[in-house]
Amino acid sequence: MKSRKRPLLSLVATLIAVPFASALSAQGDPATIERLLVEGKENSHVWDTLTYLSEDIGVRLTGSSALQRANEWTRDEFERLGLTNAHLASWGTIPVRFDRGPSYARVVVPEERDLEFTTRSWGAGTDGPVRGRLVLMPKSMEGLDAIVDQLDGAWLLTEGRGRGRGRRNETDDERQAREELEAIQAEIETALKDFDIAGRVSSSSSDLVLTSSVRGWRELTMDTLPTDVDVQITKSDYQALAAQLEAGDEIALEIDLQHTFTEGPFEVYNTVAEIRGTEKPDEVLIFSGHLDSWDGPGSQGAQDNGTGCAVMLEAARILMAAEVKPKRTIRFILWTGEEQGLFGSRGYVESLSEEERAKISAVFVDDGGTNYQGGAQCIASMQPMLDAAIAPVAEAFPDLPMENSVRDRMPRGGGSDHASFNQVGIPGFFWNESGSGGREGKNYTFVHHTQHDTMRYAVPEYLVQSATNSAVVAYQLAQAETMLPRQTDEVEVVDASADDEAFDVTEGAFSGAWSVALVGDEVPDVAFTVAMEMSTDGRLRGTLDGQSGTERLRDGKWEGGKASFAVESDFGKLEFKTTIENEALVGTMGVGGMEMNIRGERMEAAAAGAAIVGTWKGVITSMDADISMTFAVAADGALTGRFKSSQSDSPLYEAKWNPDEGTVSFEYDYPHAGRLPVVAKLDGDKLVGTIGERADFEATRVSAP
Repeated sequence: MKSRKRPLLSLVATLIAVPFASALSAQGDPATIERLLVEGKENSHVWDTLTYLSEDIGVRLTGSSALQRANEWTRDEFERLGLTNAHLASWGTIPVRFDRGPSYARVVVPEERDLEFTTRSWGAGTDGPVRGRLVLMPKSMEGLDAIVDQLDGAWLLTEGRGRGRGRRNETDDERQAREELEAIQAEIETALKDFDIAGRVSSSSSDLVLTSSVRGWRELTMDTLPTDVDVQITKSDYQALAAQLEAGDEIALEIDLQHTFTEGPFEVYNTVAEIRGTEKPDEVLIFSGHLDSWDGPGSQGAQDNGTGCAVMLEAARILMAAEVKPKRTIRFILWTGEEQGLFGSRGYVESLSEEERAKISAVFVDDGGTNYQGGAQCIASMQPMLDAAIAPVAEAFPDLPMENSVRDRMPRGGGSDHASFNQVGIPGFFWNESGSGGREGKNYTFVHHTQHDTMRYAVPEYLVQSATNSAVVAYQLAQAETMLPRQTDEVEVVDASADDEAFDVTEGAFSGAWSVALVGDEVPDVAFTVAMEMSTDGRLRGTLDGQSGTERLRDGKWEGGKASFAVESDFGKLEFKTTIENEALVGTMGVGGMEMNIRGERMEAAAAGAAIVGTWKGVITSMDADISMTFAVAADGALTGRFKSSQSDSPLYEAKWNPDEGTVSFEYDYPHAGRLPVVAKLDGDKLVGTIGERADFEATRVSAP
């Protein structure tokens, strides 16, 4: 990231001051705003809408019959409310439809009890209820020989994969032990192919079971459907069953997975409707959520993202009830395919001409669960207009504070549909989700993709605020004198500490680059890199490189063995409190009213790896898609790191670095197609390479230890 020195601060001040007067004068009609606030607060229908989506329609897997029904119902609802051009916009096809019917997994011997479980979408089901003995996965060939007469028709209980410490920190003894264990496991797996087991039952890493898809689901045919049944249960259920088996108890399970596959191809759609602008109809504001959800047993798709879609339908209702006649077009879009890779929003962006893209003022996404819309992340030149837009709502809901916060640049990545727009320079915003996180003390990580994604934990008053805010902001920006400013090539640095000549760098415990991850049960699998410098006066600066891109550390300070800093992210401000224990960076990350534990390990580099170590940012040229790669080379020359894009956040596999030739190769997990190979070569200060067979990229190093 380029940095600018102090003269830029005066430029930023000008950028802030100039739009401010016009933003204030361009607010919508006060009487209309008052009607919007009254309608939103006193006559809300948002809970009824969420109830219908969650309970009457239910989970809405991309391409499923339920999602088709949801597309058609939301289209008809927009039309009923009086919006125009309500239609289903196709973004592609899927080859095989997957519908999950009523399913269960239960213990039937020695006593009956239900298990909390999930299976992968597009995964193999059962042909009716299947009852079989439960057998513990053997750990040696001798153990396998002892149970060969029990395997046919049995359910095999296997331990789930934990995160572990990672290979980078293995000692020689640990590496040797791991390789020996892997060899034994491979031998056992080969032998198991000779038996007709009913399926596998594995452990989650916690008491949450997370649903995802089988790899290659978009390439399935009726001849290549999965055949191996895999069921995941909670960690506590696994531990209880394993303890009983080890004590010699006999256990039998009965599992019924009603999975229906239907040959396609089937069209998949976004739902689109709009309130046509009266003066500048070609200029557009988009407000959106994603209609698809995962379909694990127990889930209703309520918070991910029924809440966002209910908020959008309610915002449209509020605007129509207030008889708003906006100058610009307000377009509502309910995306699909978000969970599998932002397919709906990407397809929509790709369908737009350059002229149409230039006429989109901004895109707002509500996809953070039940919390309320607490503001947006923006660059400095956008802040005055956005501050004016949310001001009436902030005043109307004084107990739900809102704040737009400024970052150096708009993100090029992100985990929701706003990323598809930011990648092509259209301002995309993911509302900061503020609040308690959910009823009964639960939060987004407890709900996200799990069996708990139900209405039980949604907060009605937060949804009322979000719908009202979306309606008011849509109206305010539609009435503004100009479209929202866009980011130029210059970076609008509002925190110039990185260029502060008084920052007297000193080496200390926190100096350098750290590979950091969230740790503990019931936390998302999130990892990132933090690079820090310490000053003699107690200040701390640096960058955090994560899935949404590289962000500057703010409010950084250290004293003794403690350091704290903050980062502006798509989810709002992340606040870190850290210390050093046993040469590891440990502490907490706070966001949205909750705190999660973190652990980081220093990224040490061998001298031979100096040219490659660090974080590299680049673009896949054929797709105009941003990527980042973080490399570390251990003292023994082993290469480790992560590859990140809007679709992937994966450790490197089979990674090799050749310092003599300046070449690097590795594989990474692509959620929809398995592992993809990457080969690259240093070309001056650039890293130039290819992903797969045809995706060329070029990257530049932005940070090094």
